[in-house]
Parts: sequence; structure tokens; C-alpha cells
Amino acid sequence: MRAVEPPKSSVHLGPVGVEDSWRPSDLATLPRVGSAHGTAIAQALDEVLSALSEEGDRLITAFELPPEFVEAMRTAGFPVNPLPHPEGVGDVVARTLAQAGVLRPQVAGMTLRPYAARPEYEDLASALDLAYTAPTVECAKRVNSKTWSNDVVLAHGWNGAAWPVTSLAGLERRVAQAGPVVLLKDPYGVSGQGTLAIRSESAYRSVARHLARQVDRGKRLELLVQPLFDKRRDISSHWHIFPDGSVRSAGLLENDVEGFRYRGSSPAAPESFRQEEIEHIDTAGRTLCKELFAAGYFGPVDIDGLVATDGTVVPCLEVNARVSMGTVALALTRHAARVGLHATLEFINTRLDAGVRPFPSFVNRLDDAGLLYRRQRPGVVPIAANTLTRGERGRLVLGVFHPPGDAARVLREAMGIACACGIHPEDQRYSCPARPADDPER
Repeated sequence: MRAVEPPKSSVHLGPVGVEDSWRPSDLATLPRVGSAHGTAIAQALDEVLSALSEEGDRLITAFELPPEFVEAMRTAGFPVNPLPHPEGVGDVVARTLAQAGVLRPQVAGMTLRPYAARPEYEDLASALDLAYTAPTVECAKRVNSKTWSNDVVLAHGWNGAAWPVTSLAGLERRVAQAGPVVLLKDPYGVSGQGTLAIRSESAYRSVARHLARQVDRGKRLELLVQPLFDKRRDISSHWHIFPDGSVRSAGLLENDVEGFRYRGSSPAAPESFRQEEIEHIDTAGRTLCKELFAAGYFGPVDIDGLVATDGTVVPCLEVNARVSMGTVALALTRHAARVGLHATLEFINTRLDAGVRPFPSFVNRLDDAGLLYRRQRPGVVPIAANTLTRGERGRLVLGVFHPPGDAARVLREAMGIACACGIHPEDQRYSCPARPADDPER
């Protein structure tokens, strides 16, 4: 018998970047790939949890939500209802705890649904009088490590297993075996951070020296070495494990990944896969969920994998035992299906014109052009706002609602409006038209 679902009304809370808190402090780190898109933008990504809102839910975010964002989401059919923004020092969890007395009357008796496990959530649930049932943080740390999921892959003999290494000598040996291009993976890396492609001897030597310096200072080496696959599709299967161990499939997504950077998700088209590929992905997913439950985990699960150009199915590259961006994409898909549309989730890095307020301008111009999604009308809705208010660079996070096969057109028109608002895509898929020197908006 399936466990009874918690009460419907929920409090959604980030932050979304929890992997660093799970990562053991004694591990050596790979060189970080430079990024112009910094910590503040990552903090603002908790706003995507607004897409999970149901009637009666409340939302707590790192930054105060602009009224234009709340109104746009409500118009789109997402009943976003933010709690008063917690001011003060520390991250959003610490600030919420500090203001628990003020917030408790508004949420008492509801259910806490955070992005992922953190030790503070037990105290937060108690302080706010919220229901909260979750696996232990130690369990979450263990099963979210790529080392753990790779052990499962090895145990079941699936394609795509990496070589775990714990010494510099072992690293050198496995890199030499892996072929012309090899991936080095940090067990707690996420969204491309902590994955390096080694394409030359000189690149490897540079990384090896970087690691050796840390090992000499007493750091522990734990990495995965994996050949680079020739991909046909990046995929993720999504599941929910209930506290009694029963499992529900939530869907299969095709992910847009450039290099190792996530750019969005859309529902996997059945015609893009052979039946045996789907069956392999499904069987491996259910097996992984059994392994997760045996390890003490229950809750949402995202299993990233791929299908190679030769048809090889790699059912598990890593496990994200938490809410994920795929969870958000599936919520958009379910919402779109109610009105006969399809939906995709898009992440687009941008450069922002100085001295402008791009978010309200973008929403208003979308609305004027008939491109702001209003339930049955195709269009886009930004599902994060403060990713465009944190400095010279930003990130557009868009839900694109469209008739089948029309996503590219809707998104292209929306990006034209973004350009006019001083939001310039750094993604090669899009470009802003050059403005004349005498353009008054220049």
C-alpha cells in the first residue's frame, strides 16, 4: 500500500546549489572552469521553484521577487504566493530561521518541500511548525556522489561506467587508457562545474600538477575517469520514491547540453528512440530507485544518461537525488498539457546593458507583443527574475509554451524582444541585430 501523500499546501524553499555543502572538505578539487555568471545568479535560481506552486502553496526565495514576476506567473496559471522576504545576514535558510516568529503564523501546518536535503531543515520545520519528512543528510550526501552511482553502474554491468581513482598514479594510468579525449569528474560537481575534458598531454600535466599540490598539503584524491561519448541524445529519467519504497515514473526528458553546460529540457519524443532503448532506460531507472531506497533515500530522483550515436545506451551518468531543473521542466510540461500545448525549459546566458531594468521591460514588451504566456495562448514566461538583476551578466530562464513543433519560432521572437530590452544572448544560437549608431535606444 502506498504511503499517504503529505498535505497539498507546501512551502517551497532553496537554495538550489547544495552540492558544495555535501562535498567533503578534505577532497582535492579540479581546476574551476571560468564563468562570467557568478554566485548571485546561482542564488536567484531558487525562483524556478515558483513553477512547482499549486494553489495554497507559499514560496521563499533568496531575493525579493519583483511584482511583475509574480503577476506574470499568476497570469500564466502558476499561483505564486511569496512569503515576506527574509532580510538579514546569511543564506536564505539562515535568514528564514531568524524570522521564524514572523513567518510561522502564515505557514503553520503546511509541508516543507525544499530543493534538497540540508541539516538546517529539521530546525526550520520545527521553528515554522511545518511537516517535514526526508532522508538523512548523510544519506543524501552519499547517494548524490557520482562515486556512489558509478558503483551501482559497475555492479549491474551497465554501459558507461567510469574508473574511480584515489591516487595520482592511478589517475595517470586510467587517463592513458581512456583514449584521445578523457573526462575527469569531481564526485560532487554539478552543471558542468567539476567536469574537465582532457584533450592533450599538456592539459593533463597541468591538471596533475594542480592536484599534486593539494595532495601534498594533505588533501584526498577522489575522481572519476571516463571516456568522452559521441552523443546522439542527452537524457534524464525522473522518478519519485515514496517512503514505503514504492516508485513512480515521472517522465523522460531530452536535455540540451552544450559541452557540459545545461541549457534546458523538453519532453523526450518517443520517435527519437528505439523501443529497446526506452526499455533499457526504464529498467535501469527502476533498479537505481531500488538501490536508492535500500541506501535510505526517498523523494524525487533525476537520473542523467545518454544515448550514443551508435545506439549504446548509457542509462546513468549521475544521480541527482533531489528536486532538479528536470523536475521544473516536467511541471511546465504538465501545465502545458492541460491546455493542449507543449513546453520546454530554456537557460540562456546573457550580457545586460548598463543602467537598464531589463526584467520589467522584458515582461511588458512580451505582453504588448502577445508573447507573454497566458495559459491557452502560446508564448513564454520568465520563471526567474533576479537572474537578470545581479550585475552586468545574467541568465534568462524561460518556460516556452507552444504548439507541437513551434518552439523555435516562439523562442526566436521572444529573444528578439529580449534584445530590444538590453538583454543580449551570449549563446551562439541567438544574436541581436546591430543597431544604427544614431539609434536613440542605443
